[in-house]
Amino acid sequence: MARIHFWMADTGGSGIYRGVLPGMSLQWLGHHVTWGIVLPPDWEQLDAVVGCRVAKASASQTWQKMRANGTRLIADFDDDYFHLDRANTEAYKLWSQPLLRRGLIDNITAAHTVTCCSEPLANVLRQHHDDVRVIENALPAQYLAEVRDYDPEVLSVGWAGTSSTVAELPMAARALRRIADYPRPGGVRVRIVGLEPQQAMKAGVQGKRCGALGWVKDFGHYLKAVAEFDVWVAPYRDIAFNRAKYPTKFLESSMLGIPLIASGIEPYRRVIRHGENGLLVPPGQEHLFGRYLKELADDPGLRKRIGMTARGEASGRILQAVNQQWEQALLAPERAAA
Repeated sequence: MARIHFWMADTGGSGIYRGVLPGMSLQWLGHHVTWGIVLPPDWEQLDAVVGCRVAKASASQTWQKMRANGTRLIADFDDDYFHLDRANTEAYKLWSQPLLRRGLIDNITAAHTVTCCSEPLANVLRQHHDDVRVIENALPAQYLAEVRDYDPEVLSVGWAGTSSTVAELPMAARALRRIADYPRPGGVRVRIVGLEPQQAMKAGVQGKRCGALGWVKDFGHYLKAVAEFDVWVAPYRDIAFNRAKYPTKFLESSMLGIPLIASGIEPYRRVIRHGENGLLVPPGQEHLFGRYLKELADDPGLRKRIGMTARGEASGRILQAVNQQWEQALLAPERAAA
């Protein structure tokens, strides 16, 4: 069995989906796996390292040393750092630095294999490496067993994101404000997960029945928070950066059996069949967020049918379905064949 380390860039969603969870899945196959934002002190003994967006000077030097040491290197990406979103000003400023961009490209080139979460992102990365493999995000199968009430007294409509994705929220803000005041028996509450109240208000979501939970550091607590949604809204601008994303909100909502209303851009258009396992809002027709929210608010049977259909298809997105893909990418060809 191999000794593997996932060298995470952060401890947020990226670190969870591209470090902690795949690391767990490889442990189930018998490998000795660690993860974290710091390398083990005896990194020379590692068989393979998965490096998430390695680019800074000190990290790049270590990356090159590991390559010379004979460690198998896998460069992993879950975002397109070559088509950054200008609305995310801090990230755009950071990754537009020529030295950082050069380090990123050099480290991709030095890697034995490159992994990423989507085919559009793979097409970008193939400009810099010949062996790019798509390994999609996944969740433990246990979330498929969470019990849902599709006809609650108070309907909870939710959005989840971070300060780096807050630019997407205004697309659905009007619909969220209006659904919060919808005269449904029991009423509707809007829950914003991942933003502070001031951030949600600035994005246009405010009112007595609109609340913001703020940043949820623990991933398990995050999933518990979004599991309280009865309807999930996922607006996205149709830009290159978003088109390269993995449809993580569909992964999470489908595993939990929650009907999702998403923008009909590439990642979500690929996995959602409108009216069957979710609802799609075509780019430029954001008024439909409000229409679809009302339809779902009025019809518990529709909420259940869409949520259960999505959940029934979610078994293909569990960790047990992807761990062998990670194993094949991480092991040297001769070991993988054995």
